[in-house]
Parts: sequence; C-alpha cells; structure tokens
Amino acid sequence: MSRKILVLSIAGLVFSLATVSAQEEKPKAEVGGIIFADYFYNLTKNAAPANISCFKLTRLYLTATRTLTDKSKIKATLEGTQPVNQLFIKNAFIEFNDVCCNSNIRAGVIPMPWIGYEENILKNRFIAKTFTDIAGVLNSADIGLGFSGKLANKSVDYDLALVNGEGYKTAEVSSDKDIAARVSYEVVSGIKLHAFENIGKETSLGLDRNRTIAGVSFEQKKVSAMVYYLAAKDAAVNKAGFSLFGSYSILSNLALLARFDSFDSNTDAISDSYNRIIAGAAVSISEGVQLGLSAQLINYENTVVQGNDQTFIYISLGVKY
Repeated sequence: MSRKILVLSIAGLVFSLATVSAQEEKPKAEVGGIIFADYFYNLTKNAAPANISCFKLTRLYLTATRTLTDKSKIKATLEGTQPVNQLFIKNAFIEFNDVCCNSNIRAGVIPMPWIGYEENILKNRFIAKTFTDIAGVLNSADIGLGFSGKLANKSVDYDLALVNGEGYKTAEVSSDKDIAARVSYEVVSGIKLHAFENIGKETSLGLDRNRTIAGVSFEQKKVSAMVYYLAAKDAAVNKAGFSLFGSYSILSNLALLARFDSFDSNTDAISDSYNRIIAGAAVSISEGVQLGLSAQLINYENTVVQGNDQTFIYISLGVKY
C-alpha cells in the first residue's frame, strides 16, 4: 500500500508541475515523454515458444521538469510497462548545477552513471535495451546522491553516485550503500575511453555486488560505435561479457545498425552463456518519431539445458513527445 501511495504521490507531482499556474517571472513546467512499442514474430522452429507474434507497449515515460532558478530544477519521471500495467517512479530528484568546480549535484531517485550514458551512444534504445540492462547487472536509476561534471577543458566527464544499490524498483534491505563511478576521457575528437566501477553489498548478509566496465567509443556525424567489457561479481558468482555495437547513417533520416552481445552468468560453470545478435535499420519519420526493423538472434551455449536458440523479427516504434 505504501508503494502505491508513493507512486500516486509522484504522479500527482508530475501533473501538478504540468498544470501549476505560472507568474510572468516564473517559467512553466516542461512536460514530455517517450513511448516504445513493437511487433515481433518468433521464427524459432520445432520448439516452444514458436511462431508466436505479439504487439507490445514496452515502455511509457511521462516526465515533468520545473526550473526553480537558473542553477536548479526538479524533475519527475513515471515509467509504465505492459502487459501487467506496472507503474514505477523512474526519476524524482532535485538538481543543482555549477555548485563547485563546475559540478552538478542530484538528490532523490537519480539516473545511474552507466546505462543512460550508453543509451546516448547506442542511439536506438527503442529497438532494444542495452546489454547491461538485459543482463540485469546494472540499474538505470536508484535512490541516493549523484555528482557529475567535466574536467580538463571538458575532455574528461565524470558521474558519481552514492545509492542504496537495490535499484529504483526494489526496497533497501540493509544499511550498506553502493558507490558507482564512470569516467570518460576524449582522447581525440570523437574517440573516448570509458571506465566504470560499482562497489557494493547485496542482501542483509553483506555479500559482494561489484561491477567493472572498460570500453572505447567513437562518435562522428554519421557514425556511432562502442565496445566494452564487463566483469561482475555477485557473492561468490563471477560473471563476464562484452558488447559491440554501431550505427551508420546512410541518409539524413536512415541508419543501419548492428550489435553483438556475449554474456556468461557464471564463469565457473558451464551451460549458462549466450550470444545475442541484432541487425537492422532505423528511420526517422518525423521529428520525435522513429521506426525500426531488426532481426534479433539468441544463441545459447547448451540448447539442451538453456532451451532452443531464438530468432525474432521486430518492428519497433519510438515516439518522443
């Protein structure tokens, strides 16, 4: 019941920010959102689930941002999913800019340093979630404090977070806190090196929850690409994987994309790893509206234990309003 009350309270905050009457000297709240939807067809033969097709509303975001001063603002985002019609508080924080040494401070339900940053390089989140998000090794948001900024003539940008560690969908279960940090360094124009570290404890037993990422990205007007390696530890279980993806704009509104993920959920065991391949194209129909067509394949290490390899065709829609 308390969770429902909290969600409804944030929903009230979003709509109150959107409808509050503003004086001439006070700007109105900015309201917007994102919709992700798709249709998929499973081409897998002689195995369940086979020949299944489905329309899905995968994500709905509703965001309201209110500027308090020229250096502070408040932001609230609700996230909805189907088919169970779940509603989550994705973000709800106050932010202060240029507080000290060009750093920004956030407090509340804040974005975490890695997933959102990777999505900006990926360019096509509406087609598929990031590798770390699908693997469930990182949270995109959590409750706590965040510090971000740029150094060395803006060639270095950083994002630090001190959070509960359980994510924005799960209640805290102990007094331990997670520390997460991302540092990105632009070596030359368009080429960046990335390092990420998350150190924390999970459950009331204080078991290790550690993640390390190292990668490199390249971004120019028509090309965007990234490769990174992940090492993770949950208690005594070691995990590892990597992701390689890129997109190339062949026209001003049309881009080709490809991606390869590999993940081993227990490096000390067998029959638990898989590879994911995504290939397709994305087209911008109009401002804020994108369509994607992709083939997505999942190949398992051991099909007897993990199930049959899967092949899907996706038609994806992304709308920003």
